[in-house]
Amino acid sequence: MAKLRIKTTWFRRDGGRASDETASVLALTFWKMANKSVDDISKADYDIVHLGRGFGLIAEMGAFMLHIADRMLYGRVDEDRRAALIESAGVHLAEYVEKNIHDFLNDDLDERDYLDEFLDFLNRRTADYETFEFPPEEPNYAIKRYLANVIRERMEGHDQTWIIDQIIEFQAPEAIETVQKLVDGFFPKAESESVAE
Repeated sequence: MAKLRIKTTWFRRDGGRASDETASVLALTFWKMANKSVDDISKADYDIVHLGRGFGLIAEMGAFMLHIADRMLYGRVDEDRRAALIESAGVHLAEYVEKNIHDFLNDDLDERDYLDEFLDFLNRRTADYETFEFPPEEPNYAIKRYLANVIRERMEGHDQTWIIDQIIEFQAPEAIETVQKLVDGFFPKAESESVAE
């Protein structure tokens, strides 16, 4: 599997990047990584034959990465900034989902509100992920297993047994590594430790 290259070092202006700009970069990277995961799953001969399944997998991976980022940011930035950053990243991610669905469908008459549907999905999935306890920088087996199970439910019956291993062993660790690089790039530990004190 090819690695997704991400930019995690930025020129600093006025002490750092604006939260919304950072949120946009997080969301775009989560979108790209989620797409890559779907490509990897497809290349591993899992059946992704329709729009709903493909975008469903992207939604699951995006929600997972957004939550992992939220956990990793805890203690690195103050609570108000963290909440605003994650909320903004979630909205940007929803915008990417909506735009890509509309581009894929190429249907000017489609009035379905994909953005609101995705935001509702993010809220539900966030509530699910909040029930898991794990060290922020070491998402444990249980949360990876949960991701694998929700993806499993979106797959065809003949793929459901094996997709769990694919997610736990490959897709989830790669997503976590990507999120870690982003968080470390935007909010290095040395700086965040002095902020937290």
